[in-house]
Amino acid sequence: MLAGLIATIFLAAPNFSSCQLRNPVQDMSSVVVIDQFRAPKCEQCAGNRGIELQLESAQPILAASDGVISYSGEVGRIKYLVLLTRDKKKITYGRIAETKLRAGDVVYAGQQIAMSGLRLYFGVRESGNGATRDGAQYVDPMPYLAGFTKARNLAVLVSGSAMDQGKNSANHQC
Repeated sequence: MLAGLIATIFLAAPNFSSCQLRNPVQDMSSVVVIDQFRAPKCEQCAGNRGIELQLESAQPILAASDGVISYSGEVGRIKYLVLLTRDKKKITYGRIAETKLRAGDVVYAGQQIAMSGLRLYFGVRESGNGATRDGAQYVDPMPYLAGFTKARNLAVLVSGSAMDQGKNSANHQC
């Protein structure tokens, strides 16, 4: 039922952007990445499927793209929102403190969708031949964050080659 609703909403809303993502918070200049992306070797394997951001409590969380909320709820007593974009990206916001959104709600890029706790999990899954049951693949969200570089904001030391992995010339912010 939700899939039909999502398809109907996307067909009725021609102005959805297809690829550019916005930052999940208004001012990323003081945000620090406290845990970086580490691709898991398998669906149940260890890793970090997104990034963890250190924030101030009660900071507004913003929609990174136009889309439809496909999940709003708790997993292991941690609150999550999942935003499905028109081009089938799944953007996950975790460790949120509060939201009024429910599955099926339409949101627009830059719209406030939640309030933060002290940390925010931000993850991106792309459609395709991925490592999850739904065929989506977890990808490093850093290339999607405008003006937010690993070198300036990581709380850990990385080698030059590790920093180059965050750059994806084929991505072009899509």
